[in-house]
Amino acid sequence: MKKQNILIVDDESVNISVLFEILSEKYNILVATDGITALEIANSENIDLVLLDIVMPVMDGYEVAYKLKHNKDTASIPFIFLTAKNDSQSIVRGFKEGAVDYISKPFAKEELLVRVNNHLQFYKLNKALSNAFSELSINKNFLQSVLDYSPLSIITTDTKGTITLFNKEAELMLGYSSNELVNQKSASIFHDMTEIEQRANEFSQELGEDIKIGFDTLFVKSRLGLDNTYEWKYITKDKKTIIVNLSISALKNNSDEIIGYMGIAEDISQKKRDEKVIRDYVELVDKNIITSSTDLKGNIIYVSEAFCQISGYTKKELLGKNHRIIRHPDMNREFYIDLWQSITSNKDWKGVLKNRAKDGSYYWVNTAIYPIYDENNTKVGYTAIRQDVTDKKRIEELSIRDELTSLYNRRYFNEVLNQELQRAKRDSNNITFLMIDIDHFKQYNDTYGHQAGDKVLEKLGDVLNNFSKRAGDFAFRLGGEEFGMIFSEQNNQETIKFANNLLKAIEALEIPHINNSASKFVTGSMGLVCKNVDKETTAENIYKEADDNLYKAKESGRNRIISNI
Repeated sequence: MKKQNILIVDDESVNISVLFEILSEKYNILVATDGITALEIANSENIDLVLLDIVMPVMDGYEVAYKLKHNKDTASIPFIFLTAKNDSQSIVRGFKEGAVDYISKPFAKEELLVRVNNHLQFYKLNKALSNAFSELSINKNFLQSVLDYSPLSIITTDTKGTITLFNKEAELMLGYSSNELVNQKSASIFHDMTEIEQRANEFSQELGEDIKIGFDTLFVKSRLGLDNTYEWKYITKDKKTIIVNLSISALKNNSDEIIGYMGIAEDISQKKRDEKVIRDYVELVDKNIITSSTDLKGNIIYVSEAFCQISGYTKKELLGKNHRIIRHPDMNREFYIDLWQSITSNKDWKGVLKNRAKDGSYYWVNTAIYPIYDENNTKVGYTAIRQDVTDKKRIEELSIRDELTSLYNRRYFNEVLNQELQRAKRDSNNITFLMIDIDHFKQYNDTYGHQAGDKVLEKLGDVLNNFSKRAGDFAFRLGGEEFGMIFSEQNNQETIKFANNLLKAIEALEIPHINNSASKFVTGSMGLVCKNVDKETTAENIYKEADDNLYKAKESGRNRIISNI
């Protein structure tokens, strides 16, 4: 049996290779990588089906479709759009341009084969019946068998629109018997007249002539030799509305005169319902799931509406950008190095991220990132799904923050000191801990009052927060007027300089303190420990050593630093 010819039109060689591998065993494959070549092949070769990519340079798929359908030599060739676009607007436009179907990328092999086979059979039957009705010598018994056992509804009319044939599938679809409708006009019986009127207006504008509502609307394009395949509403005998894909062809005699018309209809109501379910699901996900996709370089290629809402950016502002646009400076570089190493190794990554919104505010998201693959199992990017956990994280932060100064509290200090100690042991790094005490704070409270004392604590908290902006820096209120800092590894010279700058910054607040023996302003004394730890080092050892150095700083005159360096 002679193979049918399929023309693949796509500018991506990968897509062509995939389609060729799936289809070449059953069909003859012709290839065009641009619209102009596609039209030339369609005009010169006997093409049975076109698989047409929408997004192509110079001439996109919609323009190719328009030219195919408005050339009477190619108007009857069915085409299926190949597209990564699943939005309803693109789908609707595709069907308006005359597509018999659309197939989403990446291609599912079984779905592709079934859809291609169905439409090729539809086209083959359409051609066979058109030819059969045009030949006076047709075998009537064979024709009747084809009509009766066809899975598609077939209705023929004379040139005035009077029904001359109504096959069994049409009877099942519409609920009428053949006897009820043969010799009746079709348009007013099972067509939606509102739709007929709407199409008459559309065709009038397209063809530049006044198309009458009714019979002329249905058959004018077939009469002119143009493609006449559209979705239509049918009204069944029991008044139910169904959606059909209807292809109407002109029937001609041996003298090439039109002697009637034939409509072949496929009930696509369930398909349309399924599409609506998918669109509704996609819309639901878009509105409620914080998700995005990137290419392999991390550039954003898709964001949901929920992502836009939480980040404050529009889709236009995000598409093409890197996710760094929402990175919060509190998230340290090592965190993202670990993340990137995981996903580039084709591993899933899960964790909690602090992101920065467009207005400068922040939010927390529980995030899962997965690699995504094309139909050839080649990794093409990453998809991230997020859950907003901002409220939960804020509650957690409240539990580890000192209410007055906004610094971390003593409970969190114990946790962080142990974590940093273990990290230093693992990486053979130094750990640096600075203990700070406000000089003569009891006398300050006695002189100026506890409310003024609280103000001093708040201002010192601000200073420490400003000095702990780097990833790996932590500032704590350990209790009363006692504070602490754990900060990133530095050499001895940088460590001493850092502590001295902090000491000067406290006095530079210029808060009067007449009972301070070290200055006329509020000052602090500091005990500093910077050491390379070993397996015997404990958090208690480090704390005690810093506390001992703080005591020495107070005993030796205050407003100074005593360290082990």
